Amino acid sequence: MPPAQIDELRKKLNALDLNGAKVVPFRADLVMDRAFFPGGNGLYMGRTASIPVAGTLVLGSNFGRVPDFIRGGSLVRSDETQTSNTWKGLYRMLSPETKIKLERCFFTNAWPFLHEGNSNETKGLISAWLADTRLMKTCVGFFKETLSVVQPKLIVALGTGAPALLSRLWPEELGEWSGSSIASMDAKPIAMVNSGGNKIICTAITHPSHSNSRQRRPPYQDTEGEIRLLAEAALLAQLELQGPKGGAGWTAST
Repeated sequence: MPPAQIDELRKKLNALDLNGAKVVPFRADLVMDRAFFPGGNGLYMGRTASIPVAGTLVLGSNFGRVPDFIRGGSLVRSDETQTSNTWKGLYRMLSPETKIKLERCFFTNAWPFLHEGNSNETKGLISAWLADTRLMKTCVGFFKETLSVVQPKLIVALGTGAPALLSRLWPEELGEWSGSSIASMDAKPIAMVNSGGNKIICTAITHPSHSNSRQRRPPYQDTEGEIRLLAEAALLAQLELQGPKGGAGWTAST
């Protein structure tokens, strides 16, 4: 059985009003053994693993198209961690150098639903979702629920869309990320935010499924640069309130 907190999150998710958007909720009876939430339970060690409280929350954009998940009323696959390009990229990015352990992560999505259509090209979709005030309010509210359960010390946002959603939650600390671009991510590579009295370190990397890391500015350019960024963010996240601000991209936000 999955952790009770995950079941509760899923119930709250399935009760959301998605505002008539061309998206499809996940069925509670169709859940992968290992996958990003809500396609799976967001736990690398499988459906019965424990939630890694005070670990890392990895935030993707959205899960993908309906037919890539469900066909004929059945799951296409039970484990995405060995097949998807996102996971293949994550294995490369979350190298031992970063000190971020897969089993200490909760993997979830900024827009936690499936979408209709024939393409999984999300750039236009994300722009539309960001412009949908009611949908954004719903998704930001659900992400707050997720934070209350997972209580992460570190958030790693993937691609340009997920950071833009975080900017709606913490506009003062992460306002630079609202531009939904690599340039906006570079404007503040690392930041500290507050959630319910807990300090969280936030960082963002280009999407691991089709990395555009060459477009980033030094010192976080290319794969090696983004691994360095993750390592610096993870080091800061281990500290209770504040610590050495030696990372090239560190900017204190209070």
